[in-house]
Amino acid sequence: EVNEVLDDTIEAIYSIHDQVVNLLNKKIPINEMIHQVVLPEHLKNKSHLQFLYSRPEFAVYNIYRWYHGYFDFNPAHLLPRPDYEINDEIFSLIGNKEKILVRTKQLMSEDKHQLALQVLDVLLQYDKENIESRELRIQILKKLQREDYCLMSRNTWTYFINQDKKFLSKKEES
Repeated sequence: EVNEVLDDTIEAIYSIHDQVVNLLNKKIPINEMIHQVVLPEHLKNKSHLQFLYSRPEFAVYNIYRWYHGYFDFNPAHLLPRPDYEINDEIFSLIGNKEKILVRTKQLMSEDKHQLALQVLDVLLQYDKENIESRELRIQILKKLQREDYCLMSRNTWTYFINQDKKFLSKKEES
């Protein structure tokens, strides 16, 4: 049994590594790569390979940076402006908080919570004080948290839920 656990773990690590190298050679961007790298089918349901502490996406990032460094072949990312500046520009093109909130809710209803979180972030970067955005983000993060068994990402969701709750609580007090 110990040999099986070790062999499976080694195979999983090599598989993730080799997939990343293959995708690097094809110049696949990291934000696409993390969605393409998967464990081999015969390893997916092994109880000793469940993602309770970390997850393959995190390994993909580490392997990518090990071989590739920080640059992702997108010239816009070579010397990027801060997210808040980019999101301010995007928001000025949209020009309406309500459009972002409506679209975020639509994405949530389509069970696209990660995408909803990223769309909502345009508004949150533009207006960190927006109460409805914070309330909505709590809903999204709770959904992501409920479906996530990985301690690292689950704790991240929890941390930001608690941060938003503290923010809202302070807003109510003032």
